Amino acid sequence: MSVPALPPHGGDRVIAFLDFVKALRWPAVVVTLFVLLLQPIRASLEALHGHASGAGTVVVLGELPMRLAPHSLPQPSEFVTRAVQAMDADVLRTFLDMDQHAIYCGNLDAEYRAGMRRLAHLGLVEARNDPARPADCRDYAVMTELGKQVETYLISVMVGMLKG
Repeated sequence: MSVPALPPHGGDRVIAFLDFVKALRWPAVVVTLFVLLLQPIRASLEALHGHASGAGTVVVLGELPMRLAPHSLPQPSEFVTRAVQAMDADVLRTFLDMDQHAIYCGNLDAEYRAGMRRLAHLGLVEARNDPARPADCRDYAVMTELGKQVETYLISVMVGMLKG
């Protein structure tokens, strides 16, 4: 009978070390993923905490900080919502540039006239004509009640964002 040859004593250590490394494979993957995802997880938790407390997000435009917090913004009526959603940037600029009574005098550029027609179509202004005025100032526009509500809402949103 022959006795099988045993590997040297050091071979057991190598095999044990390899088994140990194999056993650490999944914990190492988990720790690596945790380290890689720690910052996004932390940012998500802070965002959730901010939503829960109503803190909102601070956006800095130039040197002007603005807080975007949905709870601090006024809630518009359905009509105001539809009117604001229907506005594009040019129409919004025309709307915010006008006073509650806008008088046309002289030659107006086509863009301004188109913006006023669009505002009239949305029901935010009403075109009027006063024959008692000079010929180049007879046409003017008056903000409707809906227009006044939209103006108040937009100003409230801007003030709410600036107060933050």
